[in-house]
Amino acid sequence: MKNMARLGITLMLVCAFAGLGLAAVHAMTSPIIERRAQEDLLAAVKAAIPGAEEIVEETKDGETYWLGKKAGETIGGAMRVSAAGFREPIELMVGFDAEGKISSVAIISLNDTPGIGTRVNDKAFLEGFVGVENPMAVDGVTGATVSSSGVKGGVKKAVDFMAGVLGSSQSSGPIDIASVPDGTYTGTGLGLRELEVSVTVQGGKIVDVKVVRHDESAGISDPALARIPKAIVEKQSVKVDAVSGATFTSQGIMEAVEKALAGAPTK
Repeated sequence: MKNMARLGITLMLVCAFAGLGLAAVHAMTSPIIERRAQEDLLAAVKAAIPGAEEIVEETKDGETYWLGKKAGETIGGAMRVSAAGFREPIELMVGFDAEGKISSVAIISLNDTPGIGTRVNDKAFLEGFVGVENPMAVDGVTGATVSSSGVKGGVKKAVDFMAGVLGSSQSSGPIDIASVPDGTYTGTGLGLRELEVSVTVQGGKIVDVKVVRHDESAGISDPALARIPKAIVEKQSVKVDAVSGATFTSQGIMEAVEKALAGAPTK
């Protein structure tokens, strides 16, 4: 009985010392790991904005992005985004030139099915995003549909966000619908693919919105095609809540309506 008690105490002491040892190792290595992660992140940012003499970290609407400067001028930007993967989220670094066009896409964290999902890291697939306006139109990787779609969605998120930061696409402010003359105007936007809308204005109000051309996924995009135009008319705003499960189509319709009104003459 005494031997069992002595053995129990010994095991408790061993466990206690082991726990203290692990805590000490964690305390020592944690700052090193965090510093290394920050160094790797900065390296990815610099690679996304080649030629930058200075990297400036900025935050907008809770999102972090970086601007690259040379001789005081902004020459590009970068944004880290998380995309849906088959197993775990895929971390991307998307680079942009001074005009807000995609200059590079790099995967900085990927834990997907080897030989299948990991093929989204192929050079040919990632280079396919360079210079395109609609990342959703880039051909996916055969056999890696989920991961391909996730990467395309992540890149589009970065494009939409950086449009308000870089280049001539920067927003000029909310549209004053009351200043738009009566008439019907057309505009295009980027959902999963390009779509076109017609917007009718009467008496300083939006009275009708129609999607007149699209090539969105049948079934999936239908709720957005039906609800978003009605919501824009009801709220008299080009910014309404996206339809769950059809986010890209929703955003494309809103973008097209905004462009239609922005291109209209003023009273």
